[in-house]
Amino acid sequence: MALQNLLGPSPVETFLSDNFSQYWANEIDTLALAPQNRHICAFGDFPSTSRIDSNHDIVLVLNGTNSGVCPPDLDWILPDRAGLVIADAVSAAFTRPIDFNRIDVLCWSWQKALGGEGGHGMIALSPRAQARLKVDGRKPVARLMRLHNADGSVNKAFFGGRTISTPSMFAVEDIHSALDWAEACGGLPALLKRVANNYAVMADWVNSTPWIDWTCTNPAARSTCSITLRLVREQLAAGEKEDGDEIAAGMIRLLEAEGAAFDIWSYGDAPPGFRIWAGPTVEADDLAILCEWLAWAYSVTCHASMPPEALGA
Repeated sequence: MALQNLLGPSPVETFLSDNFSQYWANEIDTLALAPQNRHICAFGDFPSTSRIDSNHDIVLVLNGTNSGVCPPDLDWILPDRAGLVIADAVSAAFTRPIDFNRIDVLCWSWQKALGGEGGHGMIALSPRAQARLKVDGRKPVARLMRLHNADGSVNKAFFGGRTISTPSMFAVEDIHSALDWAEACGGLPALLKRVANNYAVMADWVNSTPWIDWTCTNPAARSTCSITLRLVREQLAAGEKEDGDEIAAGMIRLLEAEGAAFDIWSYGDAPPGFRIWAGPTVEADDLAILCEWLAWAYSVTCHASMPPEALGA
C-alpha cells in the first residue's frame, strides 16, 4: 500500500538485505512504480549505505526475519533529506530502537513482537509522507489500497477507525491485552531489555558451540530477535559435509516430535539452517533450554547418520 501510494516522483534506493526486501524491489519493478537503484550484498549482511542520493526515496527492511539482518543504524539517512524513507518494520516494532526522525512511512503488524493475530497491517505516515499524497501525476491505485481522497488529501478514515468489512473483535482485544502486558513490564525499554537478554543467551551458546554459527556474518548488522543459525560444515565428519542440510532437517523433525520447538526451519528461500524467534514475548530461560535441546538433537542426528565404524562399533 505504501509503495503504490507514495512512490513515483523520485527514483528509489532499495536495500536488499533479506527475502522480503527482494519482494519489495520486484514489486517496484513489476508495477513500474519508480526508477530503482538496488543495493545488494551477500546473504547475511546489510548493503553498503555510502552511495545514497538524499533526493531519492529509500525502501528498506528494519529487521529481516529470514536473514537475521537489520541495518546497523540509521545515521546515514539525512534529517533534511528530500526523499521519503519507507520502512518495513513488521518485526522491528517493539524489538529494536527506531529513530522516527529518519523514517517517513513505518509499516508493521501485530503478530510479531507482541504475539497478536496475523493479518493486521499498521501504517504510520509522517507529515512529509502525507504531503506526497497530494503530488499530481500519481499512478492509479486500487480503491482498497488508496490512502488518499480524490483531492489528494489523506484519507483520514483509515486512521480514525473505519474498516472495510469487520475485523475480529477478539483480535482487537487481544492486542490491547498484549499492550497492557507490555506496559506492566515497563513499556518499550523493558521490551528491548527482554530482547537483549534473549540475544545474550543465544550468543553465549553459539560462541561456545563449535558446530553452530550465525547466518548473519556481520555482528553490527545482526538482528537480536530474529536468530538465524547454520551448521558449521568444518565441524562435520568427512562423509557428512554433503549431508549438512539433512542433518539440520533431522534435528528439526526430532525437536518437533519431542514438542520442544516448532517452525524453526529456515525461511523457504534462505539457506538451510535454523530460524528462532527471540522477541520480547519469549523467555530467556526457555531459549536456554532450547539450546540444550538443539545440542541433544545434533548429537542424536549425527550419530544416526554416521556409519558404525565412525562410532567405534
